[in-house]
Amino acid sequence: MKIQLSISLLASNRAASLERCLDSLRPLLMQIPSELIIVYTGTDERVKEIAGRYTDKIIPFTWCDNFSAARNVGLWAAKGEWFMYIDDDEWFEDVTEIRDFFLSGEYRHYGSALYKQKNFTEWDGIHYSDYHAFRMARIVPGIAFENTVHEELVPQLEPAKYFNAYVNHYGYISDTGRLSVEKSSRNLPLLLKNIEERPSYVKNYLQIVQEYMISGDFEKAEEYCRSGYSLCRGYKDNFYRSWLQVNLLSILHEKGDYEKAEQEALLMLEQEHLWEIARLDIYAALLAIYTKRGASEEVIRYGLQFEETLAYMDERPELWIQQSYGDLTEGRIKVPSKLYQIRLSCTESALKLGNIKQAVYFLELLPWEEENWMQQYYPIFDKWKGLYKEYFHELSGYFPDHSPYRQLQKALGQGGCIPKTECREAFVKCMQGTESLYLQHLAVKEAILQQMKLDEIVTVMNLDAWKQNAVTIKELISPDDADKLEQAAEDLLQDAPAYGCWLKKLLCEKELIHGYLTGDTLLHTLEEYIGYILQFYRIQYREEMFSADKQHLLPKDCRYALLVSEALEKRKNFEFAEAVRLFRRSLRYDPAMTSVIREMIRQMSVKINHPVQNAGEEFQALALQMKDALKSMIANKQYTDALPIILQLSPLLPEDLELLRMRQDVLGEIAE
Repeated sequence: MKIQLSISLLASNRAASLERCLDSLRPLLMQIPSELIIVYTGTDERVKEIAGRYTDKIIPFTWCDNFSAARNVGLWAAKGEWFMYIDDDEWFEDVTEIRDFFLSGEYRHYGSALYKQKNFTEWDGIHYSDYHAFRMARIVPGIAFENTVHEELVPQLEPAKYFNAYVNHYGYISDTGRLSVEKSSRNLPLLLKNIEERPSYVKNYLQIVQEYMISGDFEKAEEYCRSGYSLCRGYKDNFYRSWLQVNLLSILHEKGDYEKAEQEALLMLEQEHLWEIARLDIYAALLAIYTKRGASEEVIRYGLQFEETLAYMDERPELWIQQSYGDLTEGRIKVPSKLYQIRLSCTESALKLGNIKQAVYFLELLPWEEENWMQQYYPIFDKWKGLYKEYFHELSGYFPDHSPYRQLQKALGQGGCIPKTECREAFVKCMQGTESLYLQHLAVKEAILQQMKLDEIVTVMNLDAWKQNAVTIKELISPDDADKLEQAAEDLLQDAPAYGCWLKKLLCEKELIHGYLTGDTLLHTLEEYIGYILQFYRIQYREEMFSADKQHLLPKDCRYALLVSEALEKRKNFEFAEAVRLFRRSLRYDPAMTSVIREMIRQMSVKINHPVQNAGEEFQALALQMKDALKSMIANKQYTDALPIILQLSPLLPEDLELLRMRQDVLGEIAE
């Protein structure tokens, strides 16, 4: 049997993320004829130990400031038909699409493939940019990596397959939670040398612009952006030109040179043959400038052009893929915070001009079904209510009836005086429909003024003060004093249980978010985390508050814990679909735990795809007997006879790393 896929992993000293990376590759290695090659550039023995559990093919490499040289070592050792490369700080969310690509034979019709890379900008697992990364190719004579930094595999054979599958990448974030400049400091000298040697190679300019932007040197970023832009003016290829165009405007905006950015943008729109994706980004840049300037007519003009072009692209979704390059993607254009801010700005500009028709047009484009986003805009609506009183009353009539803000306006009598019972119902709907502290404060305030009956929600509000205090305590303690912090939390559990539980909860939270936990460690830490939350609230509340009809009165972090606790129970009972639903629902209450919940769902997805592993003890015992027989056959070099047994065992023991290694060894011997 031929090896279909060789996976090459470049590993340094990142032991924490390496295991999550390897764990995410396991389904590929178990389910398709494949091999894992690890090119090891580090010195950490823990990394070698972790890597050795997954493969015997660990190739030491002395670092020489040349990424292509390191990548080529893995490429030259590959025996597969296809080659895929990955870093030790990346891991797949789900490899089903890639697995099916090979199992179905579809791979035979393509020369290369791209999957998405999500580059997170904060540890919360929410904020990121993504793009299709060329990481897979058919192995052909002459294929090799080029460039010492930001290496690329050439040639990129057509046609190319675009996967929706993606890797998570947190490698650009420092321990402080911000974008790290360490990689830029490492890459810049290499790129400068490359430009000196190859001054007409445009891609080097794109890469160095990106590095200077990350490091905050916008003067240098502008210099090299203009140089690259000049080089590619004669190119037929729009990819590089589009990227340089939009990033030149971003650089000028970061420098605060808004007039120059405006001039450049208008010149591009007038003189350049722009792709729609570049045009959208340029419109967005102009909208930011004109909003800051208060130029309402220009905001409306370019807001309408932005929406028309966006609709054109959405009607032709293939254009998003065809025109994307680097971080100039559909995701960049549709970043919710940016997209919705454009629509808010256009709505307000229309209000300033007294144009209700256009105000309604942009207002209705806001994400009314996404309360997590809408709750950010309630203070803005109140500002409009004061500034544009003449028009706001008419505009608010177009707010959806289910909107919590609309319900609050109803309770306040904005649509006319209503009976007290209806007023109370409107307050209830408002409170039930939102987690906005701003709106809840307003609702409570107004309910008090109107002598409405209140419940324990005021107590919920006060708990936030304690949470902030506990967060401050946690952040003030340095890593060197972590043991002292842990002991303090243990003492607090005895002396002041509520305080101790909350602090223990925060310590578990830090480990869950920053610890790259997997498997049983992740599960047990999450169970411990949820336990501390629930214990904290059971100290504060009577048990009846945890009944189904009262849970909505509890703090949102407690509701999150209850949902996760229920999800974990469903998981134990193998009710995976219901567990996934509850996990996802829980994120309404604590979106900061997105990365943790996503990893739990990913691991459950593996179990869903391998239900046999949950069979009875007799089944598992039989599988282990077959494994013992397999070891004997391999020892006697009966590789051809051993392979069918391995193929039978793989779905029975999908998490058995020893079997995974034997599978690769047998495939390797047969391929010799």
